[in-house]
Amino acid sequence: MKKYMIFVLVIAVLFCLAGCQSGTTQDTQAAGNDYGEQIFSFTYKDVEIKLADPAEPIIEKLGEPTKYTESASCAFDGLDKSYYYGSFYLETYPQGDKDFVYGWWFADDTVTTPEGIYIGSSQADVEKAYGAENYNGTNSFTVKKGNGTLTVILEEGSVTSIQYNLNVE
Repeated sequence: MKKYMIFVLVIAVLFCLAGCQSGTTQDTQAAGNDYGEQIFSFTYKDVEIKLADPAEPIIEKLGEPTKYTESASCAFDGLDKSYYYGSFYLETYPQGDKDFVYGWWFADDTVTTPEGIYIGSSQADVEKAYGAENYNGTNSFTVKKGNGTLTVILEEGSVTSIQYNLNVE
């Protein structure tokens, strides 16, 4: 359990740092999802979630989160928000007076990617779903689509983390 909690903390820090790497984030065109023709999506309980989409209608459909946190954004003007729904975390970023989907990451093996990958999947399954060319040779697969990145982390040949992030510049 201690190892799992440390892992969750590391992933949360990575989400925060990913947002902090951005330089001119105010030029981001989130409204209308202007991030290219292909963008990552995820469906949870019949609610489709896409990177850069407005967060309010998604959060309304998902209902009350199990846990909610917010912190001053280091990349945007306003608050970064995190919603925990038991099986995944939804991260948002502010732009103007609205929040938009920055990313999500899986917390357990009850949710899957559209390609069927889940926490616990084998490296062979991930290679089949995303291609061996996306493997970094040590412990992760990185897949870019539009302005989004999917990162799948493995330990001892098994998936331990799945996270999607919006790439902002």
